Amino acid sequence: MSKSSLISLLTKSFSKEQAIRELKWIKNELPENKWLNACNLRSNYVPLQYILGNQPFGKLDLICREGVLIPRLDTEEWVIESSKVLKDVKINGVLDYCTGSGCIGLSYASELNQVSIVDCVDFKDDAIILTNDNYKRNKDSILCDVRVSKGDLFDSYIPNDQIYNTHTNNNLLVSNPPYIPLKDLHTDEVEKSVLKYEPREALLGDLEFYEALCENILLKNNSFNGFIFELGYNSQVIKVRELLNPEIWSMGIRNDSNGKLRNVIGWKKQSSFNVLQKIVHKEIL
Repeated sequence: MSKSSLISLLTKSFSKEQAIRELKWIKNELPENKWLNACNLRSNYVPLQYILGNQPFGKLDLICREGVLIPRLDTEEWVIESSKVLKDVKINGVLDYCTGSGCIGLSYASELNQVSIVDCVDFKDDAIILTNDNYKRNKDSILCDVRVSKGDLFDSYIPNDQIYNTHTNNNLLVSNPPYIPLKDLHTDEVEKSVLKYEPREALLGDLEFYEALCENILLKNNSFNGFIFELGYNSQVIKVRELLNPEIWSMGIRNDSNGKLRNVIGWKKQSSFNVLQKIVHKEIL
């Protein structure tokens, strides 16, 4: 099938500029006998990462499969940015909750050589299997021990060892939980391909996840001295601020490269995680 015919297939759903760009990716990643099927799938809004089966993320080449959220550039941006300021901090454990593909935890494990262990936790079997596969695929890039375990944030699950139960340890909690409220799930802000094909349970959520991260993890385990949460709404920032004592925790927000609210970041006063202040755009009093 000719190039123009393939582009015509893609322009049924996308602009010509995007169609040309995506056809180039398809041709680069797949053999010629798979181009037509890939364009048919994409014209029906199947995410390109599911079609190609992979997504680069920092130093990693991550496998992507249906049933698990696709790693986003917005997430990669803050993980790499925070890794640069954390590179000299001695960290006992990084706990990545709602790990999905493992993109956050595994990326930290590939970027930070002062970390003893990274724990990737999710409640979904599909996510656990994919994170394990991504760990194996990228093992040559990993600088520390990595564990992948199944656990539910709302049950206060935490890996059972002294890393997180010893108050003298210096641990970091990171999470990209579901944060799109139901009222906003079917708006123009959420792409059609995301709604049709990516798992709803990885998208739909709100304040309850930030309450659980604070109450079930940070406040129950005194060894956590820093956190980075991805989010999308100021109400979620306010909820985290309400739950954490401002005499103990300093906090700020970070906007992404498009100027959109993306993270709430916190560190205990006088802890080595105060370097996170360097990526904060506005501190919260």
